[in-house]
Amino acid sequence: MPFRENDNLSMDELLMLFRHKELDTQWRAARVMSKYGQEAVEPLLKQLYDEDDGVRILSIWTLGRIGDERAIGPISRSLHDEDSLIRMASEGALSRLTASR
Repeated sequence: MPFRENDNLSMDELLMLFRHKELDTQWRAARVMSKYGQEAVEPLLKQLYDEDDGVRILSIWTLGRIGDERAIGPISRSLHDEDSLIRMASEGALSRLTASR
């Protein structure tokens, strides 16, 4: 499902694009979702527990971009994940989140 960043997609459609086979599409969906701001926080927090590490990384990154402090606790738990990319994404997101305090 190719899309342009100015397409008017629902939250569910954007979350589905996190699983797209093309990495570029996944990251474009994350950038678009970050523009939804507070509306995207709850759906993204749920994705932190997804079995797909890629979905988790995109969710962490997007939450960091949004900057909502509700994400600090859940992302902090990912600092101890066995996957080093998730740990790195968590460190970056927390750095953004705590810098805005």
